[in-house]
Amino acid sequence: MILDAALADLLRDQGSSETGMERVLAALIDQGVFVPVHHDGSLHHLPHRENDAPAVLACVSEACCAEHLPEAAGTVRCDAVRLMDIARETGAEQLLLFASDGASVVIPFPSLFRAMARRGQQGNGQRLKLTWSTHPLAVALRDAAFRRLREFPAIDCVWVSHVRWLDTGNEHLMVHMAVNEELPSPESQRFVETLLDEELTIGADDPMISALALHRVTHAAQIADLDRMGLDTIRIDHSTGRIELISQEYNDPEAAAAARRAHAEQQQERHDARPPRRWWRRS
Repeated sequence: MILDAALADLLRDQGSSETGMERVLAALIDQGVFVPVHHDGSLHHLPHRENDAPAVLACVSEACCAEHLPEAAGTVRCDAVRLMDIARETGAEQLLLFASDGASVVIPFPSLFRAMARRGQQGNGQRLKLTWSTHPLAVALRDAAFRRLREFPAIDCVWVSHVRWLDTGNEHLMVHMAVNEELPSPESQRFVETLLDEELTIGADDPMISALALHRVTHAAQIADLDRMGLDTIRIDHSTGRIELISQEYNDPEAAAAARRAHAEQQQERHDARPPRRWWRRS
């Protein structure tokens, strides 16, 4: 659905429709938004506050930005992952999104985060690299999946990894699930929501989490690839209730410490080589 149309539907319902907001979030994740910037690439002043919470300003199109904020030097198109990065950089708690007719809606960033986790979109053919992660949140995800997986008979296996998009450089954590029901998988969505709502405490500096369900027959080749990557893996036989947790951390007492050191060094190298992200800075 077109984001502008989804916004119009939501606003026509005076923001009371939960399904309407879900359509808006889905369209935002699929299409992205446009964020106005100054000549130096920094974000425009964020004047809007809802309940005293600062908001990131965004529009559904470049034309909408030009109409609503003509003093802007230009716009930057942001996907949902980049918006969440901006939220962390600026401390903003909400997205103030303008439609073409000038109407607006406030979207809390936690709602966007949960929609991303539920949808688990991998983008349009973008290349990614999955690696084993020793980040505390990745370990918490792994352990939470082990505790709760018996409650979800449609899920046969779960993999937890660190993902880096080679085309954009975006990084976050990923939960893959092998399911024995048709996609989209309602049970995998319920599983992720259970982990987020009941099992995890996510800090402001923690990486984002994405989730993706794979059909165990249709996506057998991709599932086999995941098994070869050495990721944290939780596998269950629902007929017997037997569950196993496979992790490099248990194969070699030094593996986790070495992985943490390598990850820290890699992050420092990327930080040193990365140009300042000026357009994320508040003016």
